[in-house]
Amino acid sequence: MTQPNDVQHQVGELENRIHKFIHLHDTLRAQCQELLSENRRLQLELDEERAKSRRVEEGYRNLQDVEQQAARQRVAGIKRKIGDIIGEIDRNLTLIDVQQHK
Repeated sequence: MTQPNDVQHQVGELENRIHKFIHLHDTLRAQCQELLSENRRLQLELDEERAKSRRVEEGYRNLQDVEQQAARQRVAGIKRKIGDIIGEIDRNLTLIDVQQHK
C-alpha cells in the first residue's frame, strides 16, 4: 500500500497540474477573445476597403463615360465643321461655275 506522504505528494502534483491547466485555459480563452476582436476589426476594415474600392471603380466608370461622351461631342463637332466646310466649298464652286457661264 502507498504511504500517506506519497498520496499527499501525488494529490499535490495533481492539484498543481489542474491549476496549471486552469491557468492555460484562461490564457487561451483570453487569447481567443483577442483574436476574435482582431478578426472583427479586420473584417470591418476589409468591408470599408471593399466599399472604397467599389466607389473608386464606380468613379472610374463614370469618368470613362464622361470621356466617351466628350469624345463623341468632339467628333460630332468636327463632323459639323467638315460639313460646314464642304457646304462652303460647294457654294464657292457654284459661284465660280455661275461666273464662268456668264
